[in-house]
Amino acid sequence: MGTWMRNAVRKKKQFYIERLVQSGLAANREQLEGWTMAELRREYEQFHPARTTEGGSRYGQTSARTGETHH
Repeated sequence: MGTWMRNAVRKKKQFYIERLVQSGLAANREQLEGWTMAELRREYEQFHPARTTEGGSRYGQTSARTGETHH
């Protein structure tokens, strides 16, 4: 894995860890460091269901192409 990809994965893991700690859903940062990206994302999305990994809202999001609202 290249340096760029390693940095991207590390930053995304830190994003999930920060959000879980800030929201009070996890207190032990060191334990979260050992989790995989998939585990962190799953835990984050369980408590933030309106968020997607693309950063948009699932509910009420309007498609830029069609102008239709997704439900």
